[in-house]
Amino acid sequence: MKLGIEQIACALDLPQGKVERWIRQGRIPLVRNDSICTFDRQTLERWARQNNLSFRPDGRPSAEGIVSDDTRLTTALRNGGIYYDVEGDEAKTAFEAAVNRMAFLPDSQKPDLVEKLIERESLTSTGIGKGIAIPHPREPESLGLEIPAVAACFMATPIDFEALDARPVSIMFILLSPSVRVHLQLLSRLSFCLRQEAFISFLQQTPDTAALITRLGQLDAPCQTKDRRHG
Repeated sequence: MKLGIEQIACALDLPQGKVERWIRQGRIPLVRNDSICTFDRQTLERWARQNNLSFRPDGRPSAEGIVSDDTRLTTALRNGGIYYDVEGDEAKTAFEAAVNRMAFLPDSQKPDLVEKLIERESLTSTGIGKGIAIPHPREPESLGLEIPAVAACFMATPIDFEALDARPVSIMFILLSPSVRVHLQLLSRLSFCLRQEAFISFLQQTPDTAALITRLGQLDAPCQTKDRRHG
């Protein structure tokens, strides 16, 4: 069976650039001839399973790519949790303190997540300004999660994240996703909420869990409507 790189990326539900990089690195069991990649379907299916990847050569979208309640911010926030008085005097110690409190993650997986958050932060600050940061792994799917999770962390003391506006971060939204597509959906919705000045002021008051979930649900509703309209 022969497919172009773009079709292979679609079948694996991965960005085309990543597939091209993996092909160059020899990580995918393919034989490349110019822009055409020849592969054995069974071999590639087995490789995808071993690497916790979807494989749909018929082009049908995966469940992760379909807008549903699983990609609502409120659902992801309930999955990830809301944490108050998170200690830390720098990004690294803040990540360690926050991740340690995430009960939905196995203890064996927590050091790996902290390492991935630090690695991403070393590339460029995830501090978006106004005292907010959105840390996340560079490759969301590398954690092998089955559900999206957003962990809202209110810091005990604001921390310097080298944000563009130089303001220290007092609130982190740690974004964890099972795929790049879900990551981008959640990031888009969270960014929409964080562009609302009224919501920023609301966060700065350190709202309780129920109030935060309710407010986020109200703001997320327009995004859900937009998704359905353009889906």
